[in-house]
Amino acid sequence: MDSKENNKNPSKNDSNNGNVVDNANNKNKNNDKNSNINNNNNTTNINRDKNNKDNNNKKDELKSEKNNNKNTKEVKKDKKEKKEKPKPKESKLEQNKQKIIKYCKILLIILFIGLMSFQLRAQPADMKFTDNPQLKKMFADEHGRMYLVAIDPYYYLRLTENYFYHGYLGETIKIINGKKVPYDTCQYAPPGHPAPTQVPMITYATIGIYELWHPMDSTVTLMNAAFWVPAVLGILLGIPVFFIVRRITKSDIGGIVGSIILISSPALLYKTSAGFADTPIFETLPILFIVWFLLEALHYSSKNIKIAGLCAFLAMAVLVLAPRMWSGWWYGYYIVGGALILYGLITYVLKNYYKDNKFVKKWILIDVNFKNLLIISSIILIITTILLAILYGINFIINTLLAPFGYQSVLSTTELSSGWPNVFTTVAELTKPSLNDIINNSLGSAYLFVMGILGAILSIVSMRYSDKSIKIDLKYGILFILWIGATLYASTKGVRFIGLLVPPLSIGVGIFTGQIINLIKRRDDDLIKWALYPVIVLMGLYTLYKYYPKIPEILLPTTYVPIAAYGLLIVIALLVIYKIKDIISVKDENTKYKKIVALLLGISLIIPPLSAAVPFVTVPTLNNGWLESLHWLKYDTPKNAVITCWWDNGHIYTWATRKMVTFDGGSQNSPRAYWVGRAFATSNENLSIGILRMLATSGDEAFNESSVLMKKTKSVKETVKILNEILPVNRSTAYSILTKKYNLTDAEAKEVLNATHPVNTNPDYLITYNRMTSIATVWSMFGFWNFSLPPNTPNSKREMGYYFKLRGDAINYNGSLVIRLPLKETNKYVAMDIIEIKNNTILYCNEIAIDKQTNKILQQKVAPYHKVIVKIDPNNNLIERVINPNGDNSLIVRVKREGPYYVVYGWVSSRNLEDSIYTHLHFLDGAGLKHIKYVKGSLDPTNPGIEPGFKVYKVDYGKEYLK
Repeated sequence: MDSKENNKNPSKNDSNNGNVVDNANNKNKNNDKNSNINNNNNTTNINRDKNNKDNNNKKDELKSEKNNNKNTKEVKKDKKEKKEKPKPKESKLEQNKQKIIKYCKILLIILFIGLMSFQLRAQPADMKFTDNPQLKKMFADEHGRMYLVAIDPYYYLRLTENYFYHGYLGETIKIINGKKVPYDTCQYAPPGHPAPTQVPMITYATIGIYELWHPMDSTVTLMNAAFWVPAVLGILLGIPVFFIVRRITKSDIGGIVGSIILISSPALLYKTSAGFADTPIFETLPILFIVWFLLEALHYSSKNIKIAGLCAFLAMAVLVLAPRMWSGWWYGYYIVGGALILYGLITYVLKNYYKDNKFVKKWILIDVNFKNLLIISSIILIITTILLAILYGINFIINTLLAPFGYQSVLSTTELSSGWPNVFTTVAELTKPSLNDIINNSLGSAYLFVMGILGAILSIVSMRYSDKSIKIDLKYGILFILWIGATLYASTKGVRFIGLLVPPLSIGVGIFTGQIINLIKRRDDDLIKWALYPVIVLMGLYTLYKYYPKIPEILLPTTYVPIAAYGLLIVIALLVIYKIKDIISVKDENTKYKKIVALLLGISLIIPPLSAAVPFVTVPTLNNGWLESLHWLKYDTPKNAVITCWWDNGHIYTWATRKMVTFDGGSQNSPRAYWVGRAFATSNENLSIGILRMLATSGDEAFNESSVLMKKTKSVKETVKILNEILPVNRSTAYSILTKKYNLTDAEAKEVLNATHPVNTNPDYLITYNRMTSIATVWSMFGFWNFSLPPNTPNSKREMGYYFKLRGDAINYNGSLVIRLPLKETNKYVAMDIIEIKNNTILYCNEIAIDKQTNKILQQKVAPYHKVIVKIDPNNNLIERVINPNGDNSLIVRVKREGPYYVVYGWVSSRNLEDSIYTHLHFLDGAGLKHIKYVKGSLDPTNPGIEPGFKVYKVDYGKEYLK
């Protein structure tokens, strides 16, 4: 302290030095005059004084030298300032100019992030999945605009159309308990269910885009508007990330890196791209803005309570709106609440119980105003909870508190407590991923994943201070470690939850980058110069070299929206000009080099993920081939018609037809999965008809929890057994079985029969399509479900069926039709099945191998199939023959004549599906069935297979079942 004071006051130093000398002289004089004092003491005092004088003189010389150096520097500095210092008016103008440049730079960065995000997400609109113009037309409306991607978006499109045209989300209004309730007559029907009362945010977003766009182009539809919702909202995705990283690290480059990593993430890009008008965009946006506003509130809590309060209210507003965006909104509520509570408790303990601890005093930053922190916490937690209760009800709050436990129970069991099979175990996005799946689907590479984890941990390290000190700032670290821990756990429970992990990981990568840049700015030691600098420079140069050919695609992913495409190019050009000028304007070579290294670090991290995101294509499921048949169902079938199908495309069918649909993606995990699977997998047509009749007319009445059979047996297994026994037979026989075999009363039996053998029925129409052949293992597993097996029996241990597709040809030879179905081909030989048919009789089915060079038969044997079934169009009769009684597989063949040639479709079937209803329907157009008739077919361009590949069948219940 003294040294600093002395350096600051040179004149004072001189005065002190003089006093020291005078005191020494006075002491010597006094010693000479005092002759009574002992000589030894005199000698000691003289030596001591001499030493003191010498030491003081040395100190004075050092101080004088330092002061001279400092004075020299100050003189030079004064000269420089005099030379460079502008006039006061110019100085103020210069300051304002620098502020404007700073804000313009931030604005350009935000525009870059937003436009780049939009451009990446707009790519599907180009329909680059094919170069065939006719195929493109199949997946677009009459104005060439692509249909929505995937399935679930059609559910929200239907709700949006209902709300836009009728003012409520349901198909109609019903009186329930004396109240008018919007009612969905299409989903899980009959009987349907009440529609949502809260309008989803995606509905408002769709209508908003439509209202802006439609006045400029009258051909625009609500579907066209919905198509662009995720891409437009995607503009906002990276902005909170930029400001979060910038707040923690003060690094613009770190913020840009984090933002680019987020918007190009494989897990987010597909589900937030144009056309995927579903909730994933709303699963990510709210939590990002909540965290951003929370961190700003905490940052200003000890500086400006007004700004802190405003940020807290913004976080609260997003939390209150979040339930309208996504049903899983509560996870953000828990993360934010947990972080605030932990931060408050930890800092309180440190400040009150460890305030004198050396480590705490030196390293941990505790700039907490507990009063302000309490205000912020009250706004975000207490007031938010009160508003949620007012807007959504007390039950909503209770459900929110219990939500994590309920969701976990669904994901961690293979069977619901009700005893029915759990369809979630077969849903691709709910399968449990491996660590590699999590890494590849989240950020696309292991090194980015590790950087994200390290960045989350490094968020507790703060290098924001100008004195180059390093502190531990808990308010960031607690939040990010909690966030990344919770989402990492969730991602292990299902592939779809990997997207939740992307935001904290992306922010972590940005923080890691920003902290590295802070090290570069702060340190000039050899380790940084000769180890870190070369690595970063080489990374940057290698990245530019490797990805140079893709840079044009990165800069211009699509020109579908010209203003966005060329606006992005202009913004990038301005940022490049600014950065070049920024680097050139720096006179200090060391600082200039640091800026270049930081820039290369950013380039090496953002170009690889961007290059992986271009080109990006998605293929719609809906197409004009399907719509041909769906429009027939909508306009040419009775109003009370029911569509029975496998659940995956149910949302499309309800939107396109506005008819009742057995089940769909919102109701797949229900007992109907078993019954519909059973109807397709069984070879008993009467059983299939009975199931379809029951579902189409009474829904779940025969087997729900309040049904007679469930009350009587208290067992799903026994209820299913009884229903499988009575559904194939007529009413009187079923009555006898119920009363005599299972001891039901007359009233009980009649109640059951009213559900299974109703007098007044709803007409039923079945739909099959080519992809059902590929997923036969799924629906057949449910159809063959053995309720006697333990609930935790793995799906792989359960019975299921399958099909393998074949394509071949046929020729007429000596009055016989010879069918050839290639099985395998190598460089030396081709293996195939040969079937000869004469006079509607299969003469043989052999498996042969032919030498490709000599055309000689290398091997010939009887094919190992159990049964061969052949249908030759236009004849509707089936030609069958059992080839091998012990065979595990069978062969189904469909021969169609096209001009002078034959086109042959073949399927190797598991034996348990050889005579299934699905086999007879989709492959054989209903041949061999009495009560299910093929009535409509259209093209299916979504999956290879037989054409028409999208088929509709009318179910004829007949009258025999009522006897």
